[in-house]
Amino acid sequence: MTSSPSQPDHQSLIEKIEALRPWHHDIQITSDLGTGQVFSPTRALLPKDNAGVSLISPRDRFLQTIDGLYPDTMHGKRFLDCACNAGGYCFWTRERDAELSVGFDVREHWINQARFVQQHRQVAPVDRVEFHVLDLYDLPKKDVGRFDMTYFSGIFYHLPDPITGLKLAADITDDIFVLNTAVKIDENNPTGLTMSHESRTLVMSGVHELAWFPNGPECMYELLRWLGFVEFKITLNISKRDMLRQRIEMIASREKGRLAGIKGEPFPTARART
Repeated sequence: MTSSPSQPDHQSLIEKIEALRPWHHDIQITSDLGTGQVFSPTRALLPKDNAGVSLISPRDRFLQTIDGLYPDTMHGKRFLDCACNAGGYCFWTRERDAELSVGFDVREHWINQARFVQQHRQVAPVDRVEFHVLDLYDLPKKDVGRFDMTYFSGIFYHLPDPITGLKLAADITDDIFVLNTAVKIDENNPTGLTMSHESRTLVMSGVHELAWFPNGPECMYELLRWLGFVEFKITLNISKRDMLRQRIEMIASREKGRLAGIKGEPFPTARART
């Protein structure tokens, strides 16, 4: 674990965390202070109370997935987080001894938070973690190497060309790919995409304005299958607002049998197109 020569006191950390708001990731900094509890005792805030940003605490659920995939820890494994936000998933993979965890985000706001956490986190290792302000489409210029596991969460539906973006990340992934995305269900065209537009400036939006939503898990499956993955499980499926808007997480592997330790619904099921 690395740390600065003299860590700021509790109140100073609180002030620094407040200055970097809004936060999306609740990350433990010291034994008695996390980024989320500065703003909420329950470590959860709705977007309306947090400058349009939800505050989430996904560490436990994420580490259950990691332990199912890598029961002997992530020693020797490399992890990539596309659109890493404040870097929570990179820090949590280092808690499982990842060889290297790399995160990038197109927005400097989030990378400033990630680097703050890396500078001040005292409860777990923060070495062998790298962060970059980077657009996904510029990933080939960075030459970050290859990865055993890639986390592609909250980015697909911000991309003007999501298929190209997905391929850039998948092509440097040797084992596990996690695709977590909002979808807009279209039962008449389940393997298609629905166009959308979004702000270029809001911190939780993309920067390209044009964006696309998958029309369902069938679309996600077909794309990942085309990219060379052979086994799939849906590990999250939450309806948002109405049944036409959902949040789905699909985990894919390059090798059959790799997802045996993961709780979820195998895909495709008997009711899905194969």
